[in-house]
Amino acid sequence: MFYLVRCTLLLLLLFGLFVIGGTGVVYAHAELVGAEPAPGTAVTGSPEEIRLTFSEPVAAGSRVALFTPDFQSIAGVESHVEAQAPEQLVATVPGLEPGVYTVQWTAVSADGHEISGSYAFSVGVPFAEPGRLTEPLGWWQLLLLAASVLIFVMFFWQYRRRSLRHLR
Repeated sequence: MFYLVRCTLLLLLLFGLFVIGGTGVVYAHAELVGAEPAPGTAVTGSPEEIRLTFSEPVAAGSRVALFTPDFQSIAGVESHVEAQAPEQLVATVPGLEPGVYTVQWTAVSADGHEISGSYAFSVGVPFAEPGRLTEPLGWWQLLLLAASVLIFVMFFWQYRRRSLRHLR
């Protein structure tokens, strides 16, 4: 019986550690690490360029597209990989009217894999972040941890009660 309780407690402890610590992210390709203008920012005037910085050099074929507040593609956006800093993708931008704009990017890693993403920034107007559609990660981890602790305490209390009963 004691062996079963110990195994159960050990499995619960390992499960709790996995839930709390096992949710890290592993990056295998270039990832966006910086952007100018930054995601969610409001700039006062039209930027002359969009500069994206990645975790590793990006190759030819990487590109940036810019969309208006009503998601129409903006013509005249030219993008290139910076020669002196190959981890930077730079796009020239024509003059922008006030509004919220969406940057859509595609980066080609040195091994040929493409990754893409998008973000928004505003020109001349406050940036209003859209509401979240889902809860941020973390609440379910706390719930599972609390459940694991409760189960551990219940098993320990049951074991302790039975041990004391055998001593009488």
